[in-house]
Amino acid sequence: MAVVKGSQQDQLIIRQYRPWERFRRTLYMVLFIVAVGVGGYFGGVYDSMSSIQQLTATRDSLQLALQDAERTITNLTQRVGVLEKGGQVDRKATEGIRQTVKELKAQISTLEEEVAFYKGIMAPSANDKGLRVSKVEIQPQEGTETFRYSIMMTQVADNSSYISGLAAVNFVGMQGAEKVILPLRDLDSNVTDLGVKFRFRYFQEVAGDLRLPAGFVPQQVQVVLQSTGGKAQRVEQTIDWPQ
Repeated sequence: MAVVKGSQQDQLIIRQYRPWERFRRTLYMVLFIVAVGVGGYFGGVYDSMSSIQQLTATRDSLQLALQDAERTITNLTQRVGVLEKGGQVDRKATEGIRQTVKELKAQISTLEEEVAFYKGIMAPSANDKGLRVSKVEIQPQEGTETFRYSIMMTQVADNSSYISGLAAVNFVGMQGAEKVILPLRDLDSNVTDLGVKFRFRYFQEVAGDLRLPAGFVPQQVQVVLQSTGGKAQRVEQTIDWPQ
């Protein structure tokens, strides 16, 4: 074919047509992609299985450690319970011992007072002779408005014979702004006379319950002993009302 000078010419390339070569290349590419995918999948599965095995082993180890910790906590809790019970027993035993010692001290004090009382009667001192008021006690009765009174009279030195007479007990206090004196018979329904008769050789106790009138504020207790006979004696003693 003739070529015209100055005109644009297209280059023509001639290639050999091989249809199976293109198919083979495509097949190789697909196989490569599949191989890479399969390799990645199995590689991921392998890595996952390895991680799962490691995590499972770690979990099992932690479960064993947890079980050991739970057993340790249980043992410690039991020990604490035993120690607490032992401490309670010790505290109760200590408190019981303290209470026993307190009661024994109170009994010893009471016995010492009784010994001193009887010793004063049977072996008095040179200046401690004749009729006397050994003790006057006033104690409130719990849960009531009454008081328990006790007056102990004794005869020392000359106690080979009986002594008799009359004991007058008066209560001095304030009734409003006025000072008043109330005899025992006004406060104790079991006493009907102004005085209480006594007759004893060594000692005698006058005791009972009294109730104070409304508005009366006691301040003192007066006891007057008057014996009869050839050696008559008069003994007076005044004590403050116990607070």
